[in-house]
Amino acid sequence: MTPRSLIAALASAALLVSPRPATAQSGGGSLPMPPPPSGAQRPAGAAQATSTPAPAASGKPAAAEAGKPAEATAAKPAEAAPPAPKKVDPAVFDEALQDYFDGKPRDAAGPLYAWLQQAPKTDENYAWGQYFLARSLIDLGLTHAGASYLARIARERSNPNVLPRALDALKQLTDRPHDEVMIDEQVFGALDLGFLPEETGAYAHYQQGLVDLRVGNERWANTHFAKLTETSPEASHARFALLVTRLKSVKEPSDELIADFLTLSKDEKLTREARNESALAVARLRYERKDYPGALEAYGLVKLPELDPGRASLYLEEAWTRYKLGELRASLGILTTLDAPSFRDEFLPDKYLLRALIYRDLCHYLPAKRAAKELTRRFADSLEAVRNREDLTQDARLRRAANARGSTQRAARFVEVLELEGERLGRYAGSFGDQLFSHLTKLYDLSRAEAVRVHDARLAEAVRQEADTLLRAAEQVRLMEYEVGLKLYERVKKGAKVVAPEDEQELSPANVAFRFDGEYWNDELKSYRVRIESRCIEETP
Repeated sequence: MTPRSLIAALASAALLVSPRPATAQSGGGSLPMPPPPSGAQRPAGAAQATSTPAPAASGKPAAAEAGKPAEATAAKPAEAAPPAPKKVDPAVFDEALQDYFDGKPRDAAGPLYAWLQQAPKTDENYAWGQYFLARSLIDLGLTHAGASYLARIARERSNPNVLPRALDALKQLTDRPHDEVMIDEQVFGALDLGFLPEETGAYAHYQQGLVDLRVGNERWANTHFAKLTETSPEASHARFALLVTRLKSVKEPSDELIADFLTLSKDEKLTREARNESALAVARLRYERKDYPGALEAYGLVKLPELDPGRASLYLEEAWTRYKLGELRASLGILTTLDAPSFRDEFLPDKYLLRALIYRDLCHYLPAKRAAKELTRRFADSLEAVRNREDLTQDARLRRAANARGSTQRAARFVEVLELEGERLGRYAGSFGDQLFSHLTKLYDLSRAEAVRVHDARLAEAVRQEADTLLRAAEQVRLMEYEVGLKLYERVKKGAKVVAPEDEQELSPANVAFRFDGEYWNDELKSYRVRIESRCIEETP
């Protein structure tokens, strides 16, 4: 069944898995925060007088000397000088900083922005002002706005005391939907790594190695990964990224490659998600090599939170593995699990094909035809859209499937975050002041427009892949219907008899079985089994 397509899906998603950042200490009162000097620099242009041209030596108006009548010059209205920028008292910075440390980020944000607008960038506290404005915005739930100021600090690098704190804060934000270009590529992917602390430098090396892997330069990536401490989480994630990259380029995976994935599936320095992806890689590679018992064992290594319903794709892969092992009733039980409400919106066209195959192998031909027809009935609208060359991004089912995984899922989540924070910004319209509120409104509008553009580009490619999956399943189902139709009208040869039923092991006192009544419980989803007799006829020689 599905080895290479699933491995390709893993490869597209796994290269962007970032290690979960360690929780950094908040910038509390331990920061060396000297107050700005009393003789703060005057904002540029605030106290400079407008110079006027000196009169001509002959005493005549300058316009007359240029050959123009003096009356014309006098009649021309004088241009109004631009208003001088409003001064901000240097004490505003100290007061805003005190508000932040008093737990009032809402009161601190507006004054900090006003101070930054007037203070010169050479001011010794300018980078601190950006940092505490960013922290204030993040504390108020405006994480993207805060990240934009932290990214400015990282790009400008004007204050070496602020930079490590800004990078640590940015690293924490990578654990949630974020602007991957602004943070991962433009900040961590372009940092000068010589001056960074060890922990932040390790994360930057990891991100820069990922950038090299994405463009196909494994040698440069290894240069960055070689500088990671062997026991660090980043080193484990780097090994996982390298294995996934190599997996895409080999036709026949070696035993060594599978063993490396198996080792990573037990590495506690990785996040649970990365360990699960490693175990799934082992299972899929073993399945491809027709090592079905080994694949089933690897699926058992996937660990999910208690009472978690699990992943629909994981259940389906396990069902195919059990089918290949001849465990038809166990496979049919897993397909019953996939009918639970938790998975009814999942895009699983192969589910109907597998159910039809099981019924066919047990010679239940009418249920097999019904199972095959269920696919074309359930996905009729999507199949019609594909055949009519319609815009597939407007098909709700294909769009939902495309947004469910990979880079398209990350882009969709970031758009959702921007929309949520854009709505949240309205709460602070009064307390932020007109300047900051207007600036942040424009920031979120522009960021959302770019995020939607990126998401739409990824979505267009992803829905095409989902449409190909659906078309392949529909074609296999049509062949299945034809084959089952032939079986229905096949003549039974004289002397044939029904195949002897398999001996089922009786339940022990330690086992309890209940008749299924259509009610699903999360703790029972992994243990459904179906009792169904074979109707196949055995031909006598």
